Amino acid sequence: MSEILSLDIETENYSWDIGGWGNKNLFKTSVIATWDGTNGTIFSNKNIHLDNVNILPLNASNVGNHISEHVEKGGRILGHNIIGFDLPVIRDSLDCWAASDVMAKSGDTIIDTKNLVSKASKGISHKIVTSLGVLSKCTLKEGKSMQSVDAPEQWALGNYNEVADYCLKDAQLTYELYKYGTEYGVIKSLSLDTGKEIEIEVNWR
Repeated sequence: MSEILSLDIETENYSWDIGGWGNKNLFKTSVIATWDGTNGTIFSNKNIHLDNVNILPLNASNVGNHISEHVEKGGRILGHNIIGFDLPVIRDSLDCWAASDVMAKSGDTIIDTKNLVSKASKGISHKIVTSLGVLSKCTLKEGKSMQSVDAPEQWALGNYNEVADYCLKDAQLTYELYKYGTEYGVIKSLSLDTGKEIEIEVNWR
């Protein structure tokens, strides 16, 4: 079993559709994807076809069991802004007990790369971009396959496979970003002050 399970979600609607980020229970989750370095799992209630990916119905039981089984075996849940968005939306919109349980555990159970990068950047003089797209493009030389803002629109157009694939790839990018930072002790982003690429020392071991 991989120690790390990277998780990402997409929603059918936007924050401005539901009166702001505080109403996370009103988000409609379209896709949840996880990646452990070898195996990908997609949770959705649409007819998704992706090669070599486990496809399961999207409901609180399936998602909850998937998360809790990993944590009970000593694993950790990884995500980019997972504390601020992914887990709260899963908890509130799906009424998923496992997300609530994981969030109540010690900080070692959840790894949030956005929070880690923000914390590490406090030691440098530049303000930096903390989005997954910029971090992965600068660090891994690999960009996102879609912009987050486009996913609900593409979902509404019926492009379910494309959104599911995008969600899984974001989980994979987060996984690779975390592994890179752990191995090399640095990640790269862009300075908001100069627009130039900047290296940030991280201690993720």
